[in-house]
Amino acid sequence: MLLLIAIGAIRDTTPTAVSPADAPDRAFSAQRAFTQVERFAVAPHPVGTAEHARVRDYLIGELRRLGLRPEVHESVGVAPRGEQGEPVTAGRVFNIVAVIPGTAPTGRIFVTAHYDSVPEGPGANDDGAGTASAIETARALLADGTRLRNDVVFLITDAEETGLLGSEAFVRNHPLAQGRNVVLNNEARGSKGPVLMFRSTEPNASLISTFGSAAPMPVADSVYAELMKLLNNDTDFTAFQPGGMAVLDSAYANAGTLYHSVLDDPAHVDLAALQQMGDNTLALVRAFGGADLARLTTGNDLVYFNLPPGLLVRYPAWAVTPLGAVALLAALALIFLARRRGVVTLRRTLLGAALALIPIGLGVGAGVYFWDLLKMIRPELGGTATTTPYQPELLWLAVLMLAGTILVAWYALLRRRVGTAELALGMLAWVALIALGLGIVSPGASHLAAWPALGAALGGLAALRRPPRWRVLILAAGLVPGALILLPSAWNTLPTGLQYVGYAPMPLVILFGGLLLPLIETVWTRRRSPLIPLTALVVSIALIAAGLLVEPIDKEHPRRTSLAYGLDADTGKAFWLTSKAPDQWARRYGGADMTGQPPAELWGGGSKLLSPAKAAALPAPSLRVLADTTSQDERTLRVRIHSERGANMVGLRVDGDTATVRSLAVEGRSITADPAGFVFHAPGPGGAEASLTVGVTGDKIRLRVTDVSPNPSEMSALPGFIPPPDWLFLGDTKISVTKAYDI
Repeated sequence: MLLLIAIGAIRDTTPTAVSPADAPDRAFSAQRAFTQVERFAVAPHPVGTAEHARVRDYLIGELRRLGLRPEVHESVGVAPRGEQGEPVTAGRVFNIVAVIPGTAPTGRIFVTAHYDSVPEGPGANDDGAGTASAIETARALLADGTRLRNDVVFLITDAEETGLLGSEAFVRNHPLAQGRNVVLNNEARGSKGPVLMFRSTEPNASLISTFGSAAPMPVADSVYAELMKLLNNDTDFTAFQPGGMAVLDSAYANAGTLYHSVLDDPAHVDLAALQQMGDNTLALVRAFGGADLARLTTGNDLVYFNLPPGLLVRYPAWAVTPLGAVALLAALALIFLARRRGVVTLRRTLLGAALALIPIGLGVGAGVYFWDLLKMIRPELGGTATTTPYQPELLWLAVLMLAGTILVAWYALLRRRVGTAELALGMLAWVALIALGLGIVSPGASHLAAWPALGAALGGLAALRRPPRWRVLILAAGLVPGALILLPSAWNTLPTGLQYVGYAPMPLVILFGGLLLPLIETVWTRRRSPLIPLTALVVSIALIAAGLLVEPIDKEHPRRTSLAYGLDADTGKAFWLTSKAPDQWARRYGGADMTGQPPAELWGGGSKLLSPAKAAALPAPSLRVLADTTSQDERTLRVRIHSERGANMVGLRVDGDTATVRSLAVEGRSITADPAGFVFHAPGPGGAEASLTVGVTGDKIRLRVTDVSPNPSEMSALPGFIPPPDWLFLGDTKISVTKAYDI
């Protein structure tokens, strides 16, 4: 019964409905939105490419066809501080902005998505789905014929994939970014599944309350906002938030293998997910569009999570610590009452609590190394972008079963030595302590333990006061909160990637199993009990084996491989650069550990392998001095850098041995995080102009200029390049040429 409750809670947040193309005009239709995806997300369109310009022109034309007057906001963006690497990322951006004026605005509602893609794939989900939902939302609002109180702004940002450049530029210098603004940002990190509102700006009471009451399918959980502080994933949210905008960030993330992949095409867009995204967006625009946005700045932060049927439970964050304290007091009261009734002893209960750390720790440890184990058995799996297989369900079940195996093996070894009730109460005490701890350090995640602990403790207290024939039913009733929260949370966090299963899914299953121990004991066999953990282990191994066997690796289900090429135009030497753990194909290009500092513009930081390559006949990027003045101990230069081969990224780095950089700017934007260098996306035919002021330390200043092409298709022209097999596709691919200029 508890398992069925958990399955029902999972299915309750899974979208299934799809509105047809002939749905009423004022309604959102996934079929109509998908037609847009089919028209513009047909090929990779990273910034600075001809396909990127075609997609922009198409989207502008569609907005005009609806009767809007879109503008192109051309500017220069610099990656927000949290996104900045070394060197700093900047670029020329072309945001698309269209406005439906309100009747008596108190602020603006923004519907946002980004229209650029990664070089590997067409970006039909990331973020073609968000872009298409914005256009279909605009169509539905205009077809309705009723103007809203507040302005509605459709902002299709540029250069999100290269460092949130479009949104940063918009917030910095567009007048519409000023004032009271609510942003509905839609993204994708996979190709299907529930559209989860996974974080918001704070304070969020008004935002979350409106989301929960207005959205027809409000899937959200405040635990994801806490997880986003730990995971290395980002969206335009990071640029909107510092601008004072109130943001709801939403995305779907199942089937994550297609994320940033050649298969992120229209054929792999799930219409049910697109429908949920559009339905929620349209409803929220209407709700916020008629509200007084001045009131959105008041209120507290909320804790929120889903319960069937279609409910978004929410309550103030200030209540989580008292709730955790109540859960702990209830657990202690149960221990006290059980001791008075002679069911347990205090010493053994304390021992049970100490020993309960063993399965929790083993679950975390096994989960942390689970993905590494799978890659050892089948190395080809290492090429996925999100550590999620194409067919992950059997491996997900294996994760849950392995967690159960750890728990029942621990229980089988200790139940007679310590006591069944003592072990159960010890585990309950830890769940209650975790609830209290999360309430203090991570309020948004506190509900994962607080309600299951409180329910189990109250169920135990009630069971002790009732006749034995009622105890199983009462204990099961007390575990319903755990079945509604812990098990769905464990399952729903699995799509984030198998490398993360030790941080949430496995510990959550073990905690729920610990609360379940009193019921497990009622069916525990009196003879041959070691068969229970042994059977669970065999099933876990069988699920892992089956999951690995059914996982396809072929041209229809390719894996990612990484390769970069660099040429030093001054020495004529070239090199290949691969990841520290290259796959079988890329291994031929990877040799020694990287030493020194090859161009960071080429492939970021971190551990890489380097090997010699044949020099290609590639022209070096040029540098032209536009102005050069010296004043006392400073020298000011204005230069133009240009890619002679038409690369869509250029970079400049100042040699620290020849000059001390005091200021650096590109195309009028100051570079502050790393004043020694930058990379600039989409420089255009004229290149990029940079200005720098340096302290005079010698006769010459050495400027190192780099251009970079991130397009996999250009690799085939390089000498010595052998195309990968059809079960691999090139990702994180760059070709770089560097030349030093002494000025």
